[in-house]
Amino acid sequence: MRLLAEILCLAGLYSMVGAAAAQGAQPPAARTDLSELVKIDSFQATRRADNYGIASFVLSNGTEKKIDSVELTCWMDGDRERATTVLVWANQPVPAHASYEFKNVNIGVVGPNSRSECEVTRVE
Repeated sequence: MRLLAEILCLAGLYSMVGAAAAQGAQPPAARTDLSELVKIDSFQATRRADNYGIASFVLSNGTEKKIDSVELTCWMDGDRERATTVLVWANQPVPAHASYEFKNVNIGVVGPNSRSECEVTRVE
């Protein structure tokens, strides 16, 4: 009887862990849609003397709504595991189907001779 109770407890625990893992996962289609609708163009980054990267870029809003801010994920030399997250506010909302130029955006610490990249991960 005790063995049966242990098996039932383990089965219940296994099903709860599986359900929790499924709830926490984000569908890959959501990011794909965002990257297709809101794009970074003309990205340029420079390194300041204090090793912080400063970026300028054009944000193209292909959505049906205005954008007040964007969250960027930025990394160096293809190393996405050490990415930084940056929240950038526009001086004025970016209208639907329009572009806006961002200048002097601090994207975090960068190394000498590194290549920085950023992508839009969230918009508001």
